[in-house]
Amino acid sequence: MTKDFSVESRVERYLDRVRTALQGLPERQIDDIMRELRAHAIELAEGKGIEAALASLGDPVDLAKAYRAESQVVRAECSSSTLVIFLGLRHAGRTRAGRFLATVLYVFGYVYVVALWLAAGDKLFFPSRTGLWYLPGDWKSLALRTNDSPPPGAHELLGWWLIPAAIFAGWVLRYLIDGVAHWWIRRYRQSEDGSHLAKRAN
Repeated sequence: MTKDFSVESRVERYLDRVRTALQGLPERQIDDIMRELRAHAIELAEGKGIEAALASLGDPVDLAKAYRAESQVVRAECSSSTLVIFLGLRHAGRTRAGRFLATVLYVFGYVYVVALWLAAGDKLFFPSRTGLWYLPGDWKSLALRTNDSPPPGAHELLGWWLIPAAIFAGWVLRYLIDGVAHWWIRRYRQSEDGSHLAKRAN
């Protein structure tokens, strides 16, 4: 009886530290995590002892970080929020290099989205200095310039049509970027069995 009480007490102290580190997540989600961990810890303790059981679970703070990372990835998979997707991508990969590359490419793509929308705004205020310019006979010179002097002899292709075109192109690009990000996250979740989460949390 004393032994069982000791095991329960040690498990509860461990779970209290995990719960503290999980603050900020929805209470219902924290409660589900606590139930899962409690059952798993007691099951491990019955087989290998409480010390070995808690050691196999790892540091409570690192374990909480792993659960937080998993939560962000799950939210990002079905979210349309740029910030939520960005936070999910920071954890969606088996290697640091993969996660870093996915995050950088996502941010880089949004730089172009913002550039297109800024071009639409600049066309309103600087119509003679903003446009899609090209030098006749040299299509390689085609370039979008915002609030900048065009090259001598350059022609502007779109005129005021640049505004709706840039806004539309920005939304299309955003849709494509988010679609690729969701695909990457789904691909990661389908291949990830959860065994690497604690190792990647720190």
